[in-house]
Amino acid sequence: MNTLERKLLPIARKWAGNIPTWEVRKAGIDPSSVRHWAANNPNVRHTERGVYLWLDPELDFDWENSDTACCIAQGGENAYLWGPSVLELMELGEVGEYYTYVATPTRRRPRERVRWVVERDTRCAYYRNLPVQPLHKALQVSMPMLDPRKQASALDAVERQYPQYTPLVITLAKEYGFNRKGE
Repeated sequence: MNTLERKLLPIARKWAGNIPTWEVRKAGIDPSSVRHWAANNPNVRHTERGVYLWLDPELDFDWENSDTACCIAQGGENAYLWGPSVLELMELGEVGEYYTYVATPTRRRPRERVRWVVERDTRCAYYRNLPVQPLHKALQVSMPMLDPRKQASALDAVERQYPQYTPLVITLAKEYGFNRKGE
């Protein structure tokens, strides 16, 4: 492993194999050196604008979350997974959204599989080392976007796996017309 790769390794680990150019700049690495390294490396792909993917099978990246991490990384610094995509990542109900929703503090260029949401509040939580909207907020903003079957599925899963959110689940169930047992 050369010197540049040793510098890029922590970034790639943080982003599940992805190397966002904004993180490269933040780490004090010249982006043109990464561009040249990627052009001559069969294990590196320029998958999206501003993001490289390091496909080295010997490295211990979280490949399961690589696509999601790429979508978030495209949003730049302070971007995080938002709304139904948080529920999907956390496997809370049968959400099954086609797009990946990413919150950013500023507008972004359209992307084929990403829906940008401008959020000035950059506070986030982390799940599987990825920045995500806090669960209670993700559940609230997701409800109007989901059909009733997906709403019920998400509410049941959140209540079962995160009992501290039961009061929120009860409030949302009433607001969206779900009859709960014992009420």
